[in-house]
Amino acid sequence: MLVLLSFLACDRLENAGETVDGFGDTTVAQGLLLGADFPDGLTLPPESNMYSAACKVFLAEVTDTEDITDAPVSGADVAYIDAGEGTLSFEEEDDGEYLLYSMDGLAYDPGDEAVIRFDVAGETGELRVEMPDAPEVEVPSSITAGDNVRVHVTEGRFANLVVAVYDVDHEKLTWDNLPDDVGSTYELNASEDVIDELVIPGDAFKREAMYVVGVGGLVTADPDTLDGVNRSLSTFAAAQMSLHIVDAAKE
Repeated sequence: MLVLLSFLACDRLENAGETVDGFGDTTVAQGLLLGADFPDGLTLPPESNMYSAACKVFLAEVTDTEDITDAPVSGADVAYIDAGEGTLSFEEEDDGEYLLYSMDGLAYDPGDEAVIRFDVAGETGELRVEMPDAPEVEVPSSITAGDNVRVHVTEGRFANLVVAVYDVDHEKLTWDNLPDDVGSTYELNASEDVIDELVIPGDAFKREAMYVVGVGGLVTADPDTLDGVNRSLSTFAAAQMSLHIVDAAKE
């Protein structure tokens, strides 16, 4: 469901590495919360991966910078604290990867604070971030199939962009940059620059079809709000995606 730009942020990794005395220093948590602002009348099947809300959390242990992707933490109790729904429990999808979706009761409410708490063998941690509104963006409404598409943010300042492209006619997600492990999530969330533009490759629009393009502006947590984790390597980020119809025609 997303756009991910990869920024390696190697200097931050190098600076985080060697001090690992306590639980908070050794535990890495990377969270990504996404909402989708669906236009009236637009519904997509679950396989599109464009839910009205979705959250992914990766947990790992680190003793030096080489371990961030090699030591997933399994069996943790991970919960989302929702003011209306109460406590919502994540399901562990893979070693160290925890997921929660709108069908589980998760809601994305711009302006509210998202809170995640986790427990690993009695040791606890917490992540917090304020949920931003969807960005104002320019996306072309019609293109030639196979063309690159430039997405430009016209209002708002964001640390990164998340984007997904869904072929409505063939019911297929054709491109996104959603991270698939703790390392790639770190790379996405670690960007310290303001991002206002992204180019979607033409391979996302190979066929003549109608596409939905989702664009979200990423806001990351203040490190001081993270508790029980290595703050140099941990982040919680949120974005609401605006959805745009793009018609791809034959050349």
